[in-house]
Amino acid sequence: MEEDTMRQHLPHACDHPAAHRLLALLATYRFATTTQLARLTAEAYGSLSSAIRQTLRHLARLQEYDLVTRLERRVGGWQGGSTVSIWTLTTRGRRVQTGSRSRQRPRSLSTSFLAHLLAITETSVQITETARSMTDASATITTEPGCWRSYLGSAGQQLTLRPDLHAIVTSPHYDDHYFIEVDRDTENPARVLAACQRYAAYYASGAEQRACGVFPVVLWVVPHAARRQQLRRVIASDQRLPAARFVGITNQQIGETIRNGAVST
Repeated sequence: MEEDTMRQHLPHACDHPAAHRLLALLATYRFATTTQLARLTAEAYGSLSSAIRQTLRHLARLQEYDLVTRLERRVGGWQGGSTVSIWTLTTRGRRVQTGSRSRQRPRSLSTSFLAHLLAITETSVQITETARSMTDASATITTEPGCWRSYLGSAGQQLTLRPDLHAIVTSPHYDDHYFIEVDRDTENPARVLAACQRYAAYYASGAEQRACGVFPVVLWVVPHAARRQQLRRVIASDQRLPAARFVGITNQQIGETIRNGAVST
């Protein structure tokens, strides 16, 4: 019923399942490149090249009706730092898709923050692609703020844990649960340690275990092996942390981790 209501607000020229899917993805991830959107919708097409062509066609139509906008940004770490097309909902697009009337100002975002959001989207894309390639497996990914957790601290204060993503990979044989932090090697190690301590506090509260029966592995996705080693040393420096709950992997190890499970080393 909700989807039918939203469709009544779309121009007839945009009322296509692929267009609805793209609007929903941008509402979920906020920002995504053309290729990321095509990879997320590739199952509907015969090949990735076809998915890219059709995605661009539908995005152009949505842009024509002021439902999405395109940013041309040079973002470090993306296609060698070259300029990429990044898509997001306009104020009208977000209102049509979610009912929100908040004004969208995508061009006011810093390049660094935008790169972080794109890295979160890329992590989700890789998890989705890996789960699709597995037999009898599926992935459920929750983005911010749906993946956040509110709980009571040791002194009874209201606290909120803010992971970048929450993912559950399900098969007939197992369910793997993850809180995911996407790290671009821009945070001071002290802030990483503070984040791990917040996870430890949430773990100690028992709230997640009571609600879900299990506490997810905290997966730190980092850009390279040197950063992974640095995070391991930082986590090991605080012996109060449940070190086995934290696993660092590089971007290139996402698929392997989803297929085989996270291994603390």
